[in-house]
Amino acid sequence: MKFFGSRILSHVVAVALLCGCDGSSATQTPALSKTPVVGKTTVQGKVNFVGTAPVMETVVNTGCHAGAKPFTAETVIVNPNGTLANVFVSIEGAPAWDGSARPAGELDQINCQFVPHAVALQVGQRLDVKSGDPTLHNVHWDPRLNKPANFGMTRPGDSKSAVFTSAEIFRVRCDVHPWMSAYVGVFDNSFFALTGSDGTFKIENVPPGQYTLVAWHETYGTLKQPLNVGADGKIEQHFEYKVP
Repeated sequence: MKFFGSRILSHVVAVALLCGCDGSSATQTPALSKTPVVGKTTVQGKVNFVGTAPVMETVVNTGCHAGAKPFTAETVIVNPNGTLANVFVSIEGAPAWDGSARPAGELDQINCQFVPHAVALQVGQRLDVKSGDPTLHNVHWDPRLNKPANFGMTRPGDSKSAVFTSAEIFRVRCDVHPWMSAYVGVFDNSFFALTGSDGTFKIENVPPGQYTLVAWHETYGTLKQPLNVGADGKIEQHFEYKVP
């Protein structure tokens, strides 16, 4: 079965709580402190995938510049170890603070593909959007809480920066090349991670408290677990997305 960009949230066994355009989640950010609130606890785990992995579409990419090669869509990436990549994992309810001192995140456009497919940022942290392509792109996002943007890039080396003031996850697209898609996750504290090729996440320096551990994937939605953080040590918690 070919699968590219569809929403099959009803297949998720765990309760999926979604809101916002494109299935994104959004929360209004309270007043931000300039002082980080941190602790000594590490929260880590895996995001497991149970079921038959969908076959991703091959994007022919003929509408890009000369020499651009086909690529495989990244909507759902199931790793060889049975885990899921590109899942945002965050701690909801932790003290909010401003991330403007963090190094900038980056979203590039290479051969008419957003690289990386998902970017995680803290509120106040700069995002640098770049293009390495000798062709026209228009970068377009329309979040619920942050300012929308729609700007063009025409040559390699073009760059534009943005800063987001509210916590939410939203889609980025290029209207010139409609197969291009990426997601930006903005969080109101530093306690977040993005799963990669091994499906793991690790969130360090979490302060004591009662929180909610949240996983979000663009196709399979949101999973939540209670999280009780003590004074120090390691906590291991896992998520599981089940699909047919």
